[in-house]
Amino acid sequence: MLTSSVVLSIIVTMIILGAGIMGLCIFRTSKILTLFEIEADRSSWQIMYRLMIFFLCGYSLLAYLISAKLFEWIPLLTGMVFFLGALFVWFSVNVYYRTLNRFLQIQDKYRAAKENAETILFQLQKVQQSQLQSIHRETMLALGQMVAGVAHEINNPVSFIEGNLGYVSSYTKNLLDLLETYASVYPNPDSKIINAIASSDLEFIKLDFPNILNSMEAGTTRISEIVQSLSSFSRLNETGFKKADIHEGIDSTLTILSHRLNSCGRRTKHIAVIKEYGEISKIYCNPRILNQVFFHVINNAIDALNKKAATSQTEEEIPTIRICTSYSQKNEINIQITDNGSGISKEVCKNIFRPFFTTKPVGQGTGLGLSISHQIIVEQHGGTIKCTSTENEGAEFIITLPIDESLKFYQS
Repeated sequence: MLTSSVVLSIIVTMIILGAGIMGLCIFRTSKILTLFEIEADRSSWQIMYRLMIFFLCGYSLLAYLISAKLFEWIPLLTGMVFFLGALFVWFSVNVYYRTLNRFLQIQDKYRAAKENAETILFQLQKVQQSQLQSIHRETMLALGQMVAGVAHEINNPVSFIEGNLGYVSSYTKNLLDLLETYASVYPNPDSKIINAIASSDLEFIKLDFPNILNSMEAGTTRISEIVQSLSSFSRLNETGFKKADIHEGIDSTLTILSHRLNSCGRRTKHIAVIKEYGEISKIYCNPRILNQVFFHVINNAIDALNKKAATSQTEEEIPTIRICTSYSQKNEINIQITDNGSGISKEVCKNIFRPFFTTKPVGQGTGLGLSISHQIIVEQHGGTIKCTSTENEGAEFIITLPIDESLKFYQS
């Protein structure tokens, strides 16, 4: 049966296919040999390469013996093929083992190098963050000192003016009353007095001078309020945690930023600030650093409103910041600061509390304001700060702070 022409044709066909596959393996191995730079690895593959060539010759010889019907040589050739086949398999396994072992070593070195690089990068970022936060804290401290110094220098002359306005008003009233008495006693004064009264416009002075004094009193009162807000914002004479009024901190922050609230966009619109304060008692917090959080969040809201106003084609929408405070059911207070500015994309919203992340042009932002705000609220006050936003519709920051004095744990 094995000598029939059909069977022999099938056997020769399979041998030729095997020879073709072996030829492809030889071609691929020759390509692999060019990749090695180490002679030890190349020598193992060279042995396999030569064995493959021998197998290809064996396939050719076997096909010839079968086609020539020289069957007596086939057992010897088959034995040699099996022996060299086993040798080829052994070399293949050895080469695979060495290659795999080397790959695993390289993988371990890569993993160690990667972990080392990640550790160094993390430490570098931590050092950079610590340095920039220190710079930011020193900057805010210097700002607070400057604000407190300016407030003190303004307060002294204003207090002097405010303290003497009452006397000026009283003296002025006495002088005007005296003039009225003179006019009633001497209804027909000398011509010189009549001319002097006419040139000085005495009647207008009588009517306008009290108004001037009232304006000066209102101005000094306003300056005193601003000075009080500046002192409240800086709080240099206060350290650590204490019972404080959150609304006072927000109001002082708005006073600091009032120059930015008075102009928005190309047509200098005023930014409307809507305050919806709930009846919230004083809470245990660090008011000096908490004011920094309000400053950064409200300042970013103003930036978003300016950005939208600069690109908006309509003038109907009023730029607005809404600040709401209320109690929550979890013994916390909620502070919601909402604006109708340009908004934040979802991708940006995920990263806004990450250190050094900023969407502002170079020189206009360090990427630390909201990161430090997150640290102040979460790590130092045990609260939360979240942001929700829709592009071109606005953003909302929700700050929650605990009411009780468990914050003493966070002071360290």
